[in-house]
Amino acid sequence: MSKNKAGKGSFKNMKRGMLTAAAVLVIGTSTTVAAAQNTDYFKMFFSVKEMSNKTIDQVTIVSGIKMKVEESMSGGKSAIIIASFEKADGSIFPKDAAIPTLELDVKNGASYMVDQRVTEDGRKLIAMFDVDASSSLNGEKVTVRADAITNGETDEIVAEGPFKHTFIVQDHSNRMDIDLTIKQQNEAAVLKTVYVSPIGIGVEGKRVDGKTDFLPEHAPIVKVIAKDNAIIELNTSSTSTTDIGFKWQYSLDQDGNRVFLEKSKIKAIMINDQMISVNE
Repeated sequence: MSKNKAGKGSFKNMKRGMLTAAAVLVIGTSTTVAAAQNTDYFKMFFSVKEMSNKTIDQVTIVSGIKMKVEESMSGGKSAIIIASFEKADGSIFPKDAAIPTLELDVKNGASYMVDQRVTEDGRKLIAMFDVDASSSLNGEKVTVRADAITNGETDEIVAEGPFKHTFIVQDHSNRMDIDLTIKQQNEAAVLKTVYVSPIGIGVEGKRVDGKTDFLPEHAPIVKVIAKDNAIIELNTSSTSTTDIGFKWQYSLDQDGNRVFLEKSKIKAIMINDQMISVNE
């Protein structure tokens, strides 16, 4: 059995583009306006260079397991959440330790991908959720749930759950309200909101072509314009439903690598040929 087990979860009012399953867990690199964020655990899933530690102090202990959210990065209606599991007595996990069922409860629904890995020293099992929600996550109570921790090679139970940990999400995005109509092939949509955050660019809108029950198949071209005039074109990592319609999340470079943005270095966002200045 593989050391790194992946799974996915969704709520009934969410749909997520097929690209997400392949792209969301790709290991990425930093680029001109991209910057790494936060903890060493973040580096377990993404190739990053700069770090600024911002941890959430609350810990839950069940069946001798300390459960904690190490990092929560939210940008509008998307987020990356990293949780850790550690034995309270300090002993190590088997190298193939895994959690068979990892879930994320969000009040108004969310779709997500999840990956998990054991740290090199074996002392922690780390889970990473990549989330698209139907409404803003700012101030939202989110619960991470796990059924049990097992030895991936033998399926022996290492720690009996269930485990759960609830925390409040804090938003890290700049939000710009826009009114931009786009027509691509046989699709038409009005774009209403742009979210700029360390985890990428969220572009939200609603279809005006009578096909509101379907996610759009054709996304506009989105480019990030840096203050030094460098330009990075981003690709979508997911397409999901929201409370007003749909959202594209742009967080991949042209090679399919995950990009993390340093907001202070961004001057504008370009959607097709429309320039949108980023709020300071």
